[in-house]
Amino acid sequence: MAIKAKKTVIKAKKTVIKAKKAKKPKESPEEKKKKRIKRNHMNCVRRTFLNTGFDRVSEIANKDIIWGKQAGEFDDAFIYENLIILAEYTTSQSSDTSSHLKKKKILFSNVLNDAKAFVAYLRAMFPDFDARLGAKFHPDNLIVRIIYCSVYDIDESTKQVVTEPIYLDFPQLKYFDKLASTIKVSTIPEMLDFLEVDPADVAKKGVFSKKKAIETYEGSILPESSSGFPAGYKVVSFYADAAALLGRAYVLRRDGWRGSYQAYQRMIQKKKIEAIRKKLKSDRQVFVNNLIATLPSDVHPVGKDDKTIEISELTNTQAVSINLPLRANSIGLIDGQHRLYSYYELKEDDPEIKHLRHQQNLLVTGIIYPPDTVKEDAERFEATLFLAINSNQTNAPPALRQEIEVILRPYSPTAIGKQIMQRLASAGPLSGYVETHAFDHGKLKSTSIVSYGLGPLIKLGGQDSLFRLFEHPQKDTIASEGSSEALAAYLQFATSKINAFLNAVKSDVGTERWTADRSVADRVITVTYINTFLIILRLIIENDMPTDFATLKAKLAGVGNFPFKEFRSSQYNRRAQEIFAAKFKPDGKKELAEDKSVPTELEPETTS
Repeated sequence: MAIKAKKTVIKAKKTVIKAKKAKKPKESPEEKKKKRIKRNHMNCVRRTFLNTGFDRVSEIANKDIIWGKQAGEFDDAFIYENLIILAEYTTSQSSDTSSHLKKKKILFSNVLNDAKAFVAYLRAMFPDFDARLGAKFHPDNLIVRIIYCSVYDIDESTKQVVTEPIYLDFPQLKYFDKLASTIKVSTIPEMLDFLEVDPADVAKKGVFSKKKAIETYEGSILPESSSGFPAGYKVVSFYADAAALLGRAYVLRRDGWRGSYQAYQRMIQKKKIEAIRKKLKSDRQVFVNNLIATLPSDVHPVGKDDKTIEISELTNTQAVSINLPLRANSIGLIDGQHRLYSYYELKEDDPEIKHLRHQQNLLVTGIIYPPDTVKEDAERFEATLFLAINSNQTNAPPALRQEIEVILRPYSPTAIGKQIMQRLASAGPLSGYVETHAFDHGKLKSTSIVSYGLGPLIKLGGQDSLFRLFEHPQKDTIASEGSSEALAAYLQFATSKINAFLNAVKSDVGTERWTADRSVADRVITVTYINTFLIILRLIIENDMPTDFATLKAKLAGVGNFPFKEFRSSQYNRRAQEIFAAKFKPDGKKELAEDKSVPTELEPETTS
């Protein structure tokens, strides 16, 4: 019997060795933070321009280009009608930003020197961009602007060298972000003003408005005796539709970009705007309260004979025609911004509000300045009028009270201190570390410094005031508000003396500790320490000691080793007395006299 042998088949197992993917190194908390800041900053810029009515041009963002033999790229781009915005973002610190800007200067300059040819180059390079821009505008009508958006402050000296871009600094960005998120496309007139673009040169829905166009409104004018305003000021009343006013209005807001220290109207409130807008849609009734505004000085109310009314000859209220130029940013709203901006325009507009915007008329009380009125006087008048309407608030916050003081009593210690604080914030060792806008975070709040540190140091009298050291032929007229020139000189003098002292402190403690960053445990830039340093300067003046930088630097050697934390945050005087005794040791030194005008041991607003 045959036995069949079983075949044993042994299959070799294939061993597949998969290459392990290299693990990405884990991001540190600091790296994650930097990415988050960069992402949030970029999104904020994009959100602002999209809300304002621009389209984002993604097809040319971050694309390599060569123009004028200079290679480069732009981080982003936006289009509104015939206006093209090229954007650069940076989240680098100030020193790195300066280097980055100077490298970009050549490209920026080349683009702006021949913007028309550059747009043609972009059209040829990027067909999608060409299609998006279309052919509805002649090349001569296209406008190009470059904006530089930085999270951190940029040195003014760098801006003076690299002049090509419009600097959309972080506080201004946050301002426009909030404004555009509230009034949407109605932000356009103010945005164009910021971008240094004449609104008349920008189309609306493909159509350019006629330059020097005039619209006439029927109204009335008050005689001087009935208005109570200064001689030559004209007060008129008239009705105008919301659309006409939105195209012309502007508001000097506290946290805006226009740079007037006399501007402190509140930031527009979205909740209030939406509540009014909702009521407009439900009731379809106009608010009867009048808007108060300033009109351009070239507006001349005319009577029935078409002759300009001579206000000095007017004895009774008279009917007039008011010819308003169709010019953006020409009507300054003093009161009523929420009522007007509740009619704001959307990119995809609300049909009900659009109808009401053109149908409903608002009562306007307009003030026309004499032709020779200077800007500062006009702003002071507007601010004073605003305060007359709004200053009777209870529990007004300290910052608002200081703003009121600056406008109504510019020669008071608080107002002088506020102006010096603004100068310290813009140049010197505190530059970049002081909160100058509501959108600044992690910086010194200046209210407590002005009240408890600066006020006593710069007061117009006393043995411990910088005013004692100040020399000027008209010095004695400042207290009686007699010389704006002497006041300006005193502001400059006081700022330079304070900066010299703070620089002496900074030279000893070092740049690492000279920061407001809360993560630095022994940081020196806090409200507590700055107030302490200002009190030490008072002691130096009181004791007739030199205030030049060289002497102060020598005397303050080792001040960084002083045990600051042993004192409570509000103990400014005690801390200052200890440092003064340890570092200056004058024979027969005087104790600092108590200043009854300000608290010396009061808990400050913040110690950040």
